[in-house]
Amino acid sequence: MANMTGTTLASYLAEVWSPKVSVTYRAKTVLVPLMDHRWEPELGVGMGDTVNVAGFTQNTGAANRGAGTGTFGTGATLTFTANTEAQTQIKVDRFYYMADRRPLEMDGQVMPALNPLLAAGRGQAIALQVDADLAADNTNGLDAFSTVVGTDNVDVTEDDLITIQTNLNNQNAPDSDRYLVVSPATFASIIKIEAIRNQLYAPAIGSLSGNAGQGFVGGPVYSLMVFMSNNLESGSNGKKNAGFHTEAIAFIEQMSTQTLQDVNIEDGGFRQFLTFQTCGFKEIKDAFGNELDGK
Repeated sequence: MANMTGTTLASYLAEVWSPKVSVTYRAKTVLVPLMDHRWEPELGVGMGDTVNVAGFTQNTGAANRGAGTGTFGTGATLTFTANTEAQTQIKVDRFYYMADRRPLEMDGQVMPALNPLLAAGRGQAIALQVDADLAADNTNGLDAFSTVVGTDNVDVTEDDLITIQTNLNNQNAPDSDRYLVVSPATFASIIKIEAIRNQLYAPAIGSLSGNAGQGFVGGPVYSLMVFMSNNLESGSNGKKNAGFHTEAIAFIEQMSTQTLQDVNIEDGGFRQFLTFQTCGFKEIKDAFGNELDGK
């Protein structure tokens, strides 16, 4: 007796391409909104490539010609103070892009789901790369902070977070706009600490936090709003997390993400797409940032 099998029926077993696509997700992009954007309006399209930012050191003390000095009412010579300030340059010097193309004859044959996936993916890839560079740049990104708290590949402790809080307080960093950005493993470390766990979620009880954004997980913990990122720079074995004030790093987006497309005939007939963005970032206040080594 002969039975039909999958092999003998192969010509009649249809294969269906589902319009529902399984997407491999990228890491969340967290850092750009946490940077200082104050100078962004000053460097719009057609306005050059550099913003010069003058520094100013707040006066912290004054002279006393009075009680305790023996010069009150004597007309003693005044001491004059001369402020000498530096300037910082923020440059737009980064061109992020992603491009793809396909033969013209494929236009009528590819699945309709492909085009919106490609279009969204180009912009998302750029955002992810900007986020990664902000984390990893050892001159102007989070990795440039000279103050290091914690130990590589070791659980972050409550004392580590208190140290970051103390460091920011010692630098007179404003109480608002302080951020803690941690890896998933470091987040798992800190939620083991009951005091931290209580601070993370207490503001959310009975209300929705107005600070919720991409990667936001809770807070404030002490004065730090907590974000989680899977896109931080690696240490020797762990991750380089960060606790900082927004004024630590300035970010300027000059040309927001945009897409161009055209037809290339010379190379054989291609429809090609280019998505790009121009921006720049600069560490302004190193003392307002802390590298937090952990897992």
